[in-house]
Amino acid sequence: MADVATKHPMEDEVKKTEASSLVGKLETDVEIKASADKFHHMFAGKPHHVSKASPGNIQGCDLHEGDWGTVGSIVFWNYVHDGEAKVAKERIEAVEPDKNLITFRVIEGDLMKEYKSFLLTIQVTPKPGGPGSIVHWHLEYEKISEEVAHPETLLQFCVEVSKEIDEHLLAEEEEVKTPETPSLVGKLETDVEIKASAEKFHHMFAGKPHHVSKASPGNIQGCDLHEGDWGQVGSIVFWNYVHGKGKGG
Repeated sequence: MADVATKHPMEDEVKKTEASSLVGKLETDVEIKASADKFHHMFAGKPHHVSKASPGNIQGCDLHEGDWGTVGSIVFWNYVHDGEAKVAKERIEAVEPDKNLITFRVIEGDLMKEYKSFLLTIQVTPKPGGPGSIVHWHLEYEKISEEVAHPETLLQFCVEVSKEIDEHLLAEEEEVKTPETPSLVGKLETDVEIKASAEKFHHMFAGKPHHVSKASPGNIQGCDLHEGDWGQVGSIVFWNYVHGKGKGG
């Protein structure tokens, strides 16, 4: 008679318990005075400006792949946490503008020394019955071992960054810019039928005008951002183009 392996009923339970003890979640809310959409845009549209708002915590954010605020894009952070300079390469997992929500998954960097996986979700909600918003931070992670601490200090880091971004946004709102009044006024209009969607064509000028030179290299040699952010009121862009002969403006 063949031997029959005896299965101990507790084996599966122990494995599940050990695995679940390595998985954790941390959440917190931060009250801010800035609007929900402006705070969300700091992470979705211009995370490279977070270092201006919180220079003691964030030294920089670079785009490695894709476009800002687009699912699948890769961003690279330089930051200081617990008194040490650190880095994090993150992939954007989800973006929901109508909910002011963005999720980042850490794929490389210092956090990966202690965690198998790490997700950060930031959702900003307008405060009911008054001005201001609530920033909800949600950290979801799996530790590599029991010896690794839960990232409470990183959550506090997120709170500090949130408060400094809030101050930065409020300071921007207080700036008063007086537009120049043109001495001569004129208008020219025309219509062009295209096969592309209206949204995608608009985004070429609002979100990535620096890509227009790839689409029309014979006419546009380049577009650089001199002040502000792509597609934002008050921002300054500089074009190099050919119209009769090479010009800049």
